Amino acid sequence: MTSPEFQSLLASSARSTANPDASTEEAVAAYRRYCDDCRVIDGVVPTIAPTTLVKRVSVSGLTAEWIIARNADPDLRLLFIHGGAFIAGSLDGYRHEVEALSLASGMAVLAVDYRLAPEHPYPAGLDDCLVTWQWLLANGAKSAGAPRAAFLAGPSAGGNLSLALMLRLRDEGRPLPRAAAVFSPAADFTCSSPSMTERAELDPSIDPQSVSWVAGLYLPAGTPLEHPHVSPVFGNFSGLPPFLVHAGEREVMHDDGKRVVENARQAGVDAHFKTLPGMIHGIEYWCHFVPEGRASLNEVGAFLKSRA
Repeated sequence: MTSPEFQSLLASSARSTANPDASTEEAVAAYRRYCDDCRVIDGVVPTIAPTTLVKRVSVSGLTAEWIIARNADPDLRLLFIHGGAFIAGSLDGYRHEVEALSLASGMAVLAVDYRLAPEHPYPAGLDDCLVTWQWLLANGAKSAGAPRAAFLAGPSAGGNLSLALMLRLRDEGRPLPRAAAVFSPAADFTCSSPSMTERAELDPSIDPQSVSWVAGLYLPAGTPLEHPHVSPVFGNFSGLPPFLVHAGEREVMHDDGKRVVENARQAGVDAHFKTLPGMIHGIEYWCHFVPEGRASLNEVGAFLKSRA
């Protein structure tokens, strides 16, 4: 059984599809409004506790934001990469989820306002995440210096970027996170996961055909869809740190995360996958309203904390 709050969310869910009659600029603007506005359910607007520290910082010209919930340890740092299909998402829109993750993990969380497509196509966003990760390893919210441990997390497109970032860090010989967690990762632009078709009628929020629209905005012409930094499911995961993947049972991208974990485990990585029964894509975004979203983040936080 799912909660009444989830049923209310489900009743209000609408698939995020592009208007074929709109210009690209209009469609992207509409999607960006949708991504921030859909967090309000039944008039419930997410809020931040007065005891939570919110601190904006500049990272090599990028805007980022520290979120440190009450009793969080500033020497345990977590980079959060937001979702939004690579074309949307904001620090304001995800602040409540970042706070919940800080509270659940007991860590200081740095959220990055990475550049978005189509104005800044791949690999701009991934480059920004790399720069921010390097900065986090040398700078805390309250003082400079290395953390006791550093971690990584992200939902949806942020899950893609988190996985791609780990692959790139390993390939470039840079420090990896102690552990990572991703939720509903969009990990395969070839759309070859079985759930992309098998669960299309169950997913109330994502139209499988929208993936090709996003690809056209995010990826420059000629970019191989199978490149591991684009579709991490095709990556070689050997040498990566422990990580956890959560995915909703009803989402078309469910098997993206499942395949990532299967491939990682075959490479000897301590990787874990959990299906969230009855849930939809990115349920953690509604953690302020839906108890299942908060429960998922609490499990993620416990996983990361256990690796600290």
